[in-house]
Amino acid sequence: MKLVNTIRGELFPLRLWALSICCVASALACSFSVAQEETASLVESAKQSPAVAAILEMPRDEPGDALTAVLTLLDLGEPAIAAELFKPLAQEKLTSAQQAAIVRQHGTARLLSLARTENLAGAREFAETCLEAAATEAAKPEHLTQLIADLTSDSPATRAAARIDLAATGLPAAEACLNQLASATEKEKRAALMLVLAEMRPLVNPLVIAGLAEGRGQFRRDMVELAGHLQLLDAVPWLATLAVGGDSEVQVVAAAQGALLKMDLRMPNPADAFVTVKRELERLEAGISSDPFTGETNSWWSFDPAKKSILRLELAADVRKSLARARLSQIFLALPNASTTDRQLAILSGIEAAHVGGQTASPEIMQLAESLPSSELSAALAQALEKNYPGGAIACAKLLGKRAEIEALVGHSVTSPLARGVAHPNPDVQFAALEAIQAIHPRASFPGASQVPVALWNFAAGAGNLQAIVGAPDGPHADDWAGGLRELGYDATPTFAGIELVRAAIAAPRIALILVDSDIGRPLLREVLYQLRSQPRLAHTPIAVLCGGEDLALGEKLDAADPYLLSTARPHNPEAMKSLVDRLNTLADSQPTAEVRAKRAKQALEWIGQLLGEGGPYDELLRGSELLEQIVYDPQFTEISLRALAAAGTAGSQRTLAEIASLHTQSIKIRQAAAEGFATSCERFGCLLTAAEIAQQYDRYNASETADADTQAVLGKLLDAIEHKSSNHK
Repeated sequence: MKLVNTIRGELFPLRLWALSICCVASALACSFSVAQEETASLVESAKQSPAVAAILEMPRDEPGDALTAVLTLLDLGEPAIAAELFKPLAQEKLTSAQQAAIVRQHGTARLLSLARTENLAGAREFAETCLEAAATEAAKPEHLTQLIADLTSDSPATRAAARIDLAATGLPAAEACLNQLASATEKEKRAALMLVLAEMRPLVNPLVIAGLAEGRGQFRRDMVELAGHLQLLDAVPWLATLAVGGDSEVQVVAAAQGALLKMDLRMPNPADAFVTVKRELERLEAGISSDPFTGETNSWWSFDPAKKSILRLELAADVRKSLARARLSQIFLALPNASTTDRQLAILSGIEAAHVGGQTASPEIMQLAESLPSSELSAALAQALEKNYPGGAIACAKLLGKRAEIEALVGHSVTSPLARGVAHPNPDVQFAALEAIQAIHPRASFPGASQVPVALWNFAAGAGNLQAIVGAPDGPHADDWAGGLRELGYDATPTFAGIELVRAAIAAPRIALILVDSDIGRPLLREVLYQLRSQPRLAHTPIAVLCGGEDLALGEKLDAADPYLLSTARPHNPEAMKSLVDRLNTLADSQPTAEVRAKRAKQALEWIGQLLGEGGPYDELLRGSELLEQIVYDPQFTEISLRALAAAGTAGSQRTLAEIASLHTQSIKIRQAAAEGFATSCERFGCLLTAAEIAQQYDRYNASETADADTQAVLGKLLDAIEHKSSNHK
């Protein structure tokens, strides 16, 4: 439990004159909450010791005063009497304000000492609760605002006390001070804030880096000076870049040069700055960088120059590392000797950083991206896919789709980045690339075109519950685990051999996670994992390897090689399954919501209908058309599926259209649309129904003698289409 050093206080002094006070027959009966008589043991102790008697006479109406008596008895070497006096205090339900007041009165150090006191029941819990309350109070915005205001007080004692309290409060105070510094214009206030921040090292280091990298104007200059004062080596790539003119403001450049001199580093030239950034990127990639973004904390700090505010996100280690790499890469935009590839990476990094933070990239970054020629934009997309920058990949794909230039698909010696994006494991990247290809509207095949039909059918089937595949060599385990996942809302499929699991995973359009027993066979575990990861769409799907005790060592090796894999003990109850799923979800890329998946399914069905109707460049598109025969019965997709069925031109599509048109449970509007689609299909492809199916339609029409006119017209239209008549039944 975190114990924040925050409030000032000193041990209540035991005055020497108290030792000369005569023993009283009985101690003054009092308590901090309700008056009560002292116990016989306390009375007896008072009779035997004048010092104890004097302490028991001290006021104890308030909790802080009661604790003063307890602490004084401990200092006198009377732990038994202190424990007796502490009992009512420990049992009292104190408010947070009372607990914080105790820390203010006695100080953090004294409460920590109390927590370590032996033979004092409840002392540790009491002390920790008080310290937590004090920390919460100290971090309140109104309290921090007052402390920051006190930094410029006319009283030296007030200024010093404010600095001590802010430095002791930790991160909340550091955030508040940086936010105030970003808006401050008075020189005196800025100097006071920087002095406080300098006393918070090393806690403040990552915040300074964020402000240095993303700040502007006077605030960036302050961060430069602070980095130099802190001797912050992690800031050197930015300081070196700024020192060679990497900022439009002369004062920032001069401050960077001064900071480097303060750190006993020589003045760089542009080539030195470029090499410094490159080396730091290499160190970061190799996992040996000393920067604070990859430390033990889960915090990632950034600065929003528009809002003049420091931001904090809790992110996984790999995401923090990716953002650290992205932030370093943006330095290339300020270096005149950076290559085209370096500049592309810098633009992508800016977009990606905003994407991870749930924000929109700055207008400046997006303007730079839009200014890239299409060839460089495709190259940037390739970089984003390689480095797993989903935000950057989506932005590049959207820009290429907006331009709708066929060269984005065919102007490559190998498969274009857009075509590769359609097979990316991230569904958001897939859809953005697919959307761009549809906007380009190719009329002929292109390298990687076979990925488009697969993605279209996967998105078309993407509505509904997320799917999970379970694999175990024995039926009871697989069935039990699949049942547990169904209770958590997944469409779970049990399999009993490795090859079955792989096939089921490949065929699952909404797959969200995979559970595989370490004893899986046909093939064995390693081959199963290899087959799964060799499928681009499954490369980021979270996999849990469920191990017996003897296989956990193997599981740890597998975990180290795959960031989306988790090895754990087999779950034996619903709580363990819920915990496992929660852990797997922390590994996963963000999953689109059910609403987004339904919207994308409708769009995919619309595209499928258009491509089937126009005769697009995808010969494999018809292979998945059986899905239309199933999804048409989902009310939210019925109308759009009918249009696609009419364009499919298969025996199954015509049979389904005839069935829908003949169903009395469907609305007349849907039945009429199905009959119209059937007629369109027959006109284009001829009637593909079997003799038995045709006879059934005649029977249905003859049986409709007493039906309403609309029903008779619909059934008659089906027969007209079968008989190739152009007139309609009335």
